[in-house]
Amino acid sequence: MSSDNRNQFIDALRAFAVLAMIVYHFAWDLGFFNVVDPVIVNSGRWKLFAVSIGSSFLFLSGISFWLASRNGINFKKFTFRLFFLISAAFLVSLGTYVADSQTFVFFGILHLLSVCTLLGLFIYKLPVIVILILGFSILLFEPYLLSEIYKPKYLAWTGLYTGPTGSVDFYGFFPWSSSYIFGLGISKIIFKRKEHFLFNTSTLKIFSTKGFFSKSFFWLGRNSLIVYLIHQPILMSMIYIYLNYIQVGL
Repeated sequence: MSSDNRNQFIDALRAFAVLAMIVYHFAWDLGFFNVVDPVIVNSGRWKLFAVSIGSSFLFLSGISFWLASRNGINFKKFTFRLFFLISAAFLVSLGTYVADSQTFVFFGILHLLSVCTLLGLFIYKLPVIVILILGFSILLFEPYLLSEIYKPKYLAWTGLYTGPTGSVDFYGFFPWSSSYIFGLGISKIIFKRKEHFLFNTSTLKIFSTKGFFSKSFFWLGRNSLIVYLIHQPILMSMIYIYLNYIQVGL
C-alpha cells in the first residue's frame, strides 16, 4: 500500500468533510442574518449534521497523526504543525472576539486539535486496546465526571463545565477528544496490514485527480485548515453584500 494511495484516500474523505462544513456554515450564516430561523440551524437534524462534521474532522486528524508518526516523529515538522494550529486557533479567537466578545470562540475545534496533537505524542505508541479504552472512557464517563470543581469558566475547556459557555463554537476535551483518539487507535489497526481494500488501485479509481474539478476537490482535502480559516469571512461577506446591496437594488 503506497503512501500516495493512503494520502489520496484521506484527502478525499477530508474534502467531503470540508464541503459538508461549508454547507452547514452557510446555513448557520443565513440564520445569523435572520434569513432563515436561527433555531432551525442550531437544533435537530442540522445540529446532528454539525456534530457529525466536527467528529469526522477530529477522527481524520487522529488517522493523520498515526500516518505521520508510525515510522517515527519528525519533531521539526511536528513543532511547525503544532505552532500553525495554535496560531490558527488564536486567530479564530481574536477574530470572533472582535466580532462579539460575548460569544467568541475560546476553545473551538482548532484549540482542541492543538491539545489532541500534544496528547497524541504521549499515547501513539500505546497498544491499540489501551488507546481505544481511553477513547471509550472519555466518551462514556463524561457525565460521571461533572463536578463543581469545574465551575470556574476558565476550566470550561475540559468539557466538564456545567454552565453555558456562550461560545458560537465550542469543543470541550470531554467528550470530543474521543473522536481523535478513536481515529488514532483504529488507524493503527487498518494500517498494520501491507494492503487494504480501501487503499488499493481499483478502489482509488473513483478518486481520479485528473481535471480541474477533481484537482480542486483534492486541494480542499490537502488544505482543509486554510479553508477553515477563510471560508466563514467569505460566506458572511457574500451574504452581507447580497442583503445590503444587491437585494436592495433589485
